[in-house]
Amino acid sequence: MQKKIITFSVIAIVLVIDQITKHFLFSVEYFNLIPKILSIQTNGGNTGAAWGIFSGNTIMLIVVSLVLIAALCVFNYFNKNKTIFYSISFGFVMGGAIGNLIDRLVLGYVRDFIFLDFLPNFPIFNLADSFLCIGAIMLAIYILFSGKKKAA
Repeated sequence: MQKKIITFSVIAIVLVIDQITKHFLFSVEYFNLIPKILSIQTNGGNTGAAWGIFSGNTIMLIVVSLVLIAALCVFNYFNKNKTIFYSISFGFVMGGAIGNLIDRLVLGYVRDFIFLDFLPNFPIFNLADSFLCIGAIMLAIYILFSGKKKAA
């Protein structure tokens, strides 16, 4: 039960942080947060996925998001070896995915505003993207290292 509370709390926290930052920072045209490293700027909204791939295919991206969220829920249901690390990583992935899904459903695009000035070809992104990526890496680590140890 404690791990479920952790998971739902992480999802809720990620969603609140994501939606608040998108609401307040997406309207900023440009703000240099850390010179030559990090700035806040809007790109007019991303109708695609990372690097703008599948731009204009909002319906397809909504369907893919829903399918992936459902697949993660099935994985979560059948996973009997839930740890606190797993609960946090699952919460990060779900919170990030749901945060961007909310944008696609309500606005038809995702609000991106974080720009890494030292990586000029890197796409503008948002905190949901960050949580999703960090959570996916954590889930991969969990899957790689959570297998039951075999007796010698």
